[in-house]
Formats: sequence, structure tokens, C-alpha cells
Amino acid sequence: MRAKESQISRQFLVSEHTLGSFSEEQQRGCFVKGRQATPQTQAHEWLRKLQNSWQGCVLLVVLALLALVLSGCAGLVSGSSTNPPPSTLSITNVQTTSITTSTSQIVWTTNVAADSVVNYGTTTSYGSSTPVDPTMVTNHQVSLSGLAAGTTYYYQVQSTDSKNNNGKSGGHKFGTGGFSISGAITPTQGGSGATVTLSGTSSATTTANSSGAYTFTGLPGGSYGVAPSNTGYSFAPASQSATLASSNMTGVNFIATATASSPTITTQPSNQTVTAGQTATFMVVASGTAPLSYQWQKNGANISGATSSSYTTPAATTSDSGSTFDIVVSNSAGTVTSNAATLTVNAAAVAPTITTQPVNQTVTAGQTATFTVVASGTAPLSYQWQRNGANISGATSSSYTTPATTTADSGSTFRVVVTNTAGSATSNAATLTVNVPAIQVGPINFGNVVVGTRVSQALIISNTGTATLTITQVTVTGATFSASGYTLPLSVNAGQQTTITVAFLPTAVGTVSGSVSIVSNAPTSPTSVGLSGSGIAATFTLGISPTSLSFGNVSVGSSSSQNVTVTNTGNSNVTISGFTTTGAGFSASGVSANTVLTPSQSATLTVSFAPTATGSVIGSVSVLSNATNSPSIATLSGSGVSSTSLLPTCGKLNDTNVYLPPNYDTFTLPAKGQSYTDPVFGCKITRITDAIAMGWVEATHFYNTVTPFNAND
Repeated sequence: MRAKESQISRQFLVSEHTLGSFSEEQQRGCFVKGRQATPQTQAHEWLRKLQNSWQGCVLLVVLALLALVLSGCAGLVSGSSTNPPPSTLSITNVQTTSITTSTSQIVWTTNVAADSVVNYGTTTSYGSSTPVDPTMVTNHQVSLSGLAAGTTYYYQVQSTDSKNNNGKSGGHKFGTGGFSISGAITPTQGGSGATVTLSGTSSATTTANSSGAYTFTGLPGGSYGVAPSNTGYSFAPASQSATLASSNMTGVNFIATATASSPTITTQPSNQTVTAGQTATFMVVASGTAPLSYQWQKNGANISGATSSSYTTPAATTSDSGSTFDIVVSNSAGTVTSNAATLTVNAAAVAPTITTQPVNQTVTAGQTATFTVVASGTAPLSYQWQRNGANISGATSSSYTTPATTTADSGSTFRVVVTNTAGSATSNAATLTVNVPAIQVGPINFGNVVVGTRVSQALIISNTGTATLTITQVTVTGATFSASGYTLPLSVNAGQQTTITVAFLPTAVGTVSGSVSIVSNAPTSPTSVGLSGSGIAATFTLGISPTSLSFGNVSVGSSSSQNVTVTNTGNSNVTISGFTTTGAGFSASGVSANTVLTPSQSATLTVSFAPTATGSVIGSVSVLSNATNSPSIATLSGSGVSSTSLLPTCGKLNDTNVYLPPNYDTFTLPAKGQSYTDPVFGCKITRITDAIAMGWVEATHFYNTVTPFNAND
């Protein structure tokens, strides 16, 4: 198939060499209305065109080579060397040129050759169109004529190519040049600033310049009326007509003539108040045609020589008080009389006198202080406050309030100078005392605190100043520290103190630091208090004392008791869950289960020995707890001995016999406060003294065997 196409293409090329290259229009003959032509439609279309444009002899050549041409068209269709023509018409670069008062040119560009039409008018609906220019071009130019001057026109361009593809541009507009009307108004006094009004085909107003010249521009053709106006002037002529057809109109001139206007009072005289011996000045402002003449009157009578727009009286006396002054203003057009102004004359000024002196002021730093004076004398009185003899800027009223005070202001003096036209008076100096609160605190060291245990200390805040200390904010830094026990604002009088509670709750082992920041009215605010402490690991230990108890000989059937002390020797609470004893005849009591001992707290456990048989017994008492050294153990020992019927009952009344006890050489006394059962008498004996412990260094322990030892003792 490709070989055949190549052969056909070569045949077509040979034909081109033989007959000459076909034109672009002829090559497009291989397409009919945008579709690929069949051999039959191609033949008809080519024959029609060739008959219209070629000579008969060329037609014969074409007929002879028709088959070759058709195969050549097929080659063109199947080949990729020729692109199809555009299927749409595009309009670009629409512009307006050569605009005059009545003509304009419209130009534009199309992407293919096409005819030219312009739709135009004075509205966006157009209404007029130029004749179709059938010339097929890509650069278009259409002239518009007969346009009205000074008018806005709207237009749209339109083109159609040979394939009946039609294109229209968007809306456009242009304005034709306008005519002008100009002139001058003389003299310049009447022309300068005059208003000129235009009426007729179009209307407008303009203002003549300082020379009296005026101009209206951009006017469409037509009939107009021109009339000037200016207050105080008439014009000749009063108006003029102007017709604009093909050119501008100049020389539309006017002559201004001033017209007299009667006087008008624009600013009335005002009342005046003076002190005896002073003068008073009355003034008026009037308008009207010059020249204006003036005549002042006092109490309705003309004042000789008072013929200007202002009048100053002689030195006034109290008899002049209440007099009225007016003025008559005149010109050639009329007369006007002003309102009457009243003169008030006060008695001669009296120099100021201080009637109430400024007093000393005491404030707290940060506060303001106000000094006040009362003075008499002829008004107006002026005031100037001074600090330490120097004027205070802006302090010019009968009282003065200082800015917020500081300690540096303490001791400053304040006085005021009162002045009027008759003299001045200076007040006594008042002293400012500024009290200052002073805060005194100290750092807090919590020492070693078991992790997870909260420990509190009081932070003492002392006010060592002379004013009340006001605390407005307390801020704690350091996550393990906190503060409580206060309500803001917190006030502390001078010389007093207060406390807040600071707590330390370590969460880990190690040294921790923080601070308490106290915001107050003290000059040193904010005040920082250092906090420190160390978190230590918890220890749970329980000590027992003594660690051994010896009950000696105890008669069978009786009992003897001794105490042991258990103490929390760790840094955390220890819970005693119970205790146990071993050895026949030993028992314990006095400490209940779940007893909690805080660090260094002790509990007493009573251990009893009640032998049920003779012989030595060894045992122990064990205290069970959550301590790491649990159980805490004390060893126990004692001997059960027999009691004979010859031995007296302990406490036998009026028994005078001497009972010799067995050998006590090896007897071990119980501790002070402890007890034992006497092996002879069978009674419980408690030791209540310890001579050696009490400092009786010469004392020796002994057992009385000489005198009776019974209930009488």
C-alpha cells in the first residue's frame, strides 16, 4: 500500500514539473467544503474552476492528465506535507485612526482573506453600517464620514471569507473632535471669576480666568447661547448666540459694568469689658459697593471723628459702664446700622492676696499629690506653680497635681505666684513628703525532703518602710514549689509583717531551686525570694530498744513485765502491722495493728513473762512493719522458779519477820521504770530510780535483806 502511495505521489510530482505547480487554491480543490473529495467530486470541482480560469488548451491537458491528477489528490490527502485551511475566521488588532470632527478610519486584521464591514452609531445598538467592501484582504481599512463633531460613537467590525466563515469583533468606541467657543470679559474687575453659562445643543458652565478669558471645548455642532454673570456687575450684551457647523468660534466677548450694592453688616460689634483707666475698642465688618463711609455712635449720638471701621474709646471711667456703641455704614446705594454693643467698666484692679495657703502633702510613692491655693483680687487672676523655686510648665491653675511621685520627690517644696494687672502675690511653700514601703524577705531552704512528700515553711514578708506595702502578685517558679495562704491584694502596714505558706514537693531525687516573685508598690518590686531543697529517696527503718530483755527469776504462776520502745528511724512513715512472740510464757501488748509512726516517732510495747513451769526460757518479740529491716527483734530471757508455802504473801500486813532471800549476787536489776517479780515474796516490783543515772556516782545497786519488806513499806 505504501509503495503504491509513493508511486502516485511521484506521478503527481512529475505532473507538477510538466504543467507547473498548482496554486494553493487549486490544491485545496482536493477538499470539498472541508471534507476529503472523492475522485468524482474532485473531477467536477476542478473542471468547474479550470473552465472559469484556464484557456481551453490547458483544459485539454488537464483532461488528458485527469487520472494522474486524481491520483495526485489522493496522494495529497494521504500525505502529511499540506495542512487544511482554517475552519474559523479570527478578527484582531481593531483600532481607530485619523479621527476628525466628522471622519474616522477603522482598521483590523483577519487570519484569512475576507471582506470588510463596520457597524456604527451613537449607541451600543449601532444603527448604521458601511457598504460591504468585497475585496478579500487580511488587513482591513474602512473610512467613516458624515460624523457629528464632539460625539461618542460605538462600532463593531465584521468580515466574511470565501468559505462564508463570518467573524465579528467585540464592541468599541471613539469620540470625534469637538468645536470650541471662546471669548473675554472686560474689564478684568468684572470678568475675573465671572461664571459663563452655555445653553443650546449642549449645556455647560465655566469660570473666566483672572484676565476675564473663557473657553468651552469639545462641543458638537449646533446652536448655542452664551451668558456671563458676576455679583455686582451687569454685562453688555447680556447674552450672545453662536452656531457651530464646521469650525470653532472665537471673539464671543462681553463688557462688564459694576452695579452699586447697599452696605451689609457681616460682623457686628461685640460687647467689651475693661477696667477703669483702660480703653475699649469696637470693630465692624461690612460689605457693599465701595466706597463705604462709617460713623460710630455712643448711646445713639454721633462720636466726633469716629469714622473708620473701628473705634477706640478714651480711658474709661466707671460712669461709662453701660454705654452702648453702634455704627452707621453708608454708600451711594444706601445705609445700614449695626447692632449696639455694650461697654462694661469695672472698678480699678486690686492686687492678688493669698487667702488660703497651700498645705504640706504626704503620699505614698507612686501616688500623686495635689496642692491648692485660694486667692482674691481683681479678675482675671493668673497662676504659676513653682517646684523648688522653678516654674512648672503648664501648671497655671489654682491647683496643681504632681505626676506619680517617687522617693526622689520627697522634701520638694511647692508654691504659686498669683498675678493680675495690679500686681502679684507669692504663696507660702508647702512640702511634699513621699512615704515608701520597703519589703524584707529571706530565702527558704527546705533541706532534704523525701520524694513525694510535701513540706511547708512560712515565708515572712516584713514592711520596713514608712508606707503601707501592697502586694498585688505572687508568682512561684519551679514546678516542685507552690505558695498558698494569702489573698491578693495583700496589704502590710509600715513596721508590720505577714506570712504566706511555701511548700516543697520533690518529684525526683536531686537538688531543686526556684523562686517566689512578689510584685508590690515597693521601689524594689518585683522582689525575688530564693527557694531551694533536695529530693531524697524514701527510707523505711524501725529501731527497737532495748534489743534484749532479761526477766530473771519469776515464780511460776506470777508474771513480770518490761517495755521495749520501737522508733521510726527512717525518713518516711512506717506502718506497724503487728508483732509476734516466741518462748513459753512470753507475751506482748500495747501497740495495735496498723499503727503508723512518723519519722522519729516512737511507740511502747509491753512484754510480759508468766512462766508456767520452772526452768530457763529463751524467746523473742518481733515487730512486723513495712520497714526494710522488718521484723525488728528483741531477745527475751527469764527463769521460772517455784514458790514455797513458807514464803509470805507479798504485802502481808503487820508481818515483822525477816525473810532472807536467796543469793542475789547475780541479780540483774531492771531498767528504770521496768518491773520484775521478787523470787522471795512473789510480788511485782517496779524500779522507780536510777542513782547512777541521776549522777550519784558513789551509789551501788543493792538489795535490802535486813528489815521486813512488806505492805507497811
